[in-house]
Amino acid sequence: MLGQILLSLTAVLIALGAVLYPTLNLFGLFRSPISLNNDDCVTIPGLEACEEGWVNRQLGMAYLACSDIHSRGLWVPSMDRYNATALPDMSTDHITLLSLTAPYEHRVLKITGLPQEAHGIWTHGMRAWQDPTDPKALTLFLVSHRPPLDRSSVMKVGANSVVEVFQTRAGEDEVRWVRTVKHDLIRTPNTLTPVGPMSFYVSNDHATKLQWMRELMTTWLTPKSEIIYCDVSGPENDCKVAADGLIFPNGLALGPKNGLIYNAPTYRGGVQIWKRNEDNTLTLVDDIQIPYSFDNLHTDLETGHIYANALAQGIYFPSATTAEGVASGVKCGTETFKIVQSSDGKHTAERVFADYGGKVNAVTTSAPFGNKILFTGLATPNVVICTIK
Repeated sequence: MLGQILLSLTAVLIALGAVLYPTLNLFGLFRSPISLNNDDCVTIPGLEACEEGWVNRQLGMAYLACSDIHSRGLWVPSMDRYNATALPDMSTDHITLLSLTAPYEHRVLKITGLPQEAHGIWTHGMRAWQDPTDPKALTLFLVSHRPPLDRSSVMKVGANSVVEVFQTRAGEDEVRWVRTVKHDLIRTPNTLTPVGPMSFYVSNDHATKLQWMRELMTTWLTPKSEIIYCDVSGPENDCKVAADGLIFPNGLALGPKNGLIYNAPTYRGGVQIWKRNEDNTLTLVDDIQIPYSFDNLHTDLETGHIYANALAQGIYFPSATTAEGVASGVKCGTETFKIVQSSDGKHTAERVFADYGGKVNAVTTSAPFGNKILFTGLATPNVVICTIK
């Protein structure tokens, strides 16, 4: 009898290990630290908790969506941080303009016209559309996770997430609110990529706003998340499902030369590549199998290459992105992969950077410009720029 019990227990443990090992490996539990191109880096202080942004070498500037480390520990809906009652009435999050030339000066931009009901911006993903006929005319698209008006109801209703649209001219001191995009399909937005002056794709990282099993569902059970397409050029917000059945669709990027949409399914690993159809739905055309959990994707506007930010030790990312974790020095390694499309249409991935907490830590964005990469993150204390050799 005891032998049968031990055999049964062994079988259960083997089966459990077979299920858990791929996920734990994906999130870096068994990954050994390495170093690559991390010996020529500059730290830029005063740029805290800038989760994402838009970098343009030709303009010589970057627009960053920033917060503060303390707030990130309280309010990140994609990570089930819902302490809305501890947040200030008016958000202190902001958009920062950073010069890409030394000494890397930066300033917070004034936001004008934003409705009072928004209580400021509550930053997550952000990208820009550059007018092809007037390169200094920019439209910023920002994922904003507004807390519910009744903060105490947050565990019943979740975040009141929207996409805020602003316009500015490169180098100006302000951004002007144009529109708030609120739609039932924009449920759990993470990041976005504009494909026109008033159109974009946005990723829903979870199937539901609130559910005690949603992380388990996202990781191991039936995938249900989507990429949404929105055209907001008319009086109504016109949104529809572009691709569904996805596992935590996170980073998005538009290939500037091939028009393809790149997506990082964080809980599945690798990078998926989609073709845009005439009706703006998406068809999967390539799937790069890289055994890493990726966050944001960024485009080299000059070469067309895509840079994918890997959470090389993603298992430590939650603890490394709280005020306590940052203060105590919890490490979460970062690797960056460059994705290149060859003349025959095939994609390949090359590791171009690796650092495990020495120069950068818990990074969510690896944005290229020239021979450099700008690193920043959800709860990083600074921005770091490294030269790639």
